[in-house]
Amino acid sequence: MGGRLVDALQARSVVGELMNARRGSFEFLPGARAHRCEEPLSMRMDRLLVALTSTQDEFAMAREHLPHPDTVFRATGENGPEDGRLRDFWERAHGLLASGASARGLAGELGMPLDHARFYLYKLRQAGSVEPVRVRATRPAGGRSQLASRLLNSLKRRFFGQREGAWNP
Repeated sequence: MGGRLVDALQARSVVGELMNARRGSFEFLPGARAHRCEEPLSMRMDRLLVALTSTQDEFAMAREHLPHPDTVFRATGENGPEDGRLRDFWERAHGLLASGASARGLAGELGMPLDHARFYLYKLRQAGSVEPVRVRATRPAGGRSQLASRLLNSLKRRFFGQREGAWNP
């Protein structure tokens, strides 16, 4: 692809994108011959198309449940999913997921479409192989968060005005 070799994960993504294309163009070049690939992927085209068709059906049903592209996920363990369709993604992404990675970051690192990375993360989460990283805001040393303090002061001014000692929390 673009003059460089792709792995099985990228090849599936490319074929999936071609299957999803609403429009496209092609041409036949008389006498043109395909270049012999140095490292064939050994993928049966009939199995690839059946797998991609079923994956696309799953993708269409799950589209509204896919994680936000910037949600960070972390691997829950070393063992990956048993589902063979997820295995290639897991093997390539596990190192990044060990420390936390988003679909956007994984798509860029692995050279695949963003929606495919989101779908794989969705499926891995269902399999229990990844979980979203929860970010908790830390409280300032004073005890109350700035937002809560500002809200309370605003309510105090609204209901009690500027009278001194009218309301003492």
